[in-house]
Amino acid sequence: MVAIGLAFALLDPAMAAATRLPAPPAEAPGHRIELAVSGHAPVTLYYEERGEGSPILLLHGLGESTFTWHEIAPRLAEGHRVIALDLKGFGRSDKPADEAYGADDQAALVAAFLLARDLDAVTLVGHSFGGTVALRTALAGGIRGTDRIRRIAVIGAPALPRSTARHLDLVKMPGLPDMVASTLSPELLARILLSEAMGGEAAVSDDMVEGYAAPYRDPDAMQSFLATARAIVKEEGAKAIVKRYRAIRQPVLVVWCRNDPIVPLRAGRRLAAALPSATLEILDRCHHLPQHERPDALLAELEKFLAR
Repeated sequence: MVAIGLAFALLDPAMAAATRLPAPPAEAPGHRIELAVSGHAPVTLYYEERGEGSPILLLHGLGESTFTWHEIAPRLAEGHRVIALDLKGFGRSDKPADEAYGADDQAALVAAFLLARDLDAVTLVGHSFGGTVALRTALAGGIRGTDRIRRIAVIGAPALPRSTARHLDLVKMPGLPDMVASTLSPELLARILLSEAMGGEAAVSDDMVEGYAAPYRDPDAMQSFLATARAIVKEEGAKAIVKRYRAIRQPVLVVWCRNDPIVPLRAGRRLAAALPSATLEILDRCHHLPQHERPDALLAELEKFLAR
């Protein structure tokens, strides 16, 4: 999601007392599927599906889950078959204690999901880390060179090394993120991360805090979050990754908020330039969560892209 490490630098014990904890939301309908990729034990992923028409697969970002799409998915489903997937380690999906949480690890599982569900001509839509996963899925075994993916939309994605704001490198400090995270309730952590991701300018509702906090009541959720965060900030080899992206022939919509404090706009320009068939669209008056800050504007860009 959201700020990989700034929460670890923003500890304010007084905030905990001021945080009013909302009631848990009603259980959302969904499905589970067991997938296996070479070299790893099988994992079970959770997904939600609604609507009919051309398929759209929604991939959330770091610290998020299918909940991040709750304002977007129902409206897309008015004209499309919309599937929202919890990546390994997030939401209601399995959270194994391994280090296979990089973008290519997740992409291999998403590719397996597409094949297992026999999905063709899919539009992948990924926010933040999910956008990176979407691009890597287009290059994954069993998918590359096929018609499984028709187009890709990425939203504020740290898809090239050194794309995130420098203060997020705090996550690489041995032991510190784990220690700090252990002192925060899921609700307080969600409130801090959401506030940062929305530039500290928008009110964060109790319902939104609960939606993001709920998965982190699972004791294994934080280790998955930190393993993913470290994989993002430690990735190297920009030239090699750009070379890989040159092989992506699907049209790509790159959507960025002008004031993104997590993955700055310069990273969006750099990514769009690296992709052979990319269009960059910049949204004003938002930060890192346009699906909450400017859902109408984001939907308008997605619908134009889907209509091409």
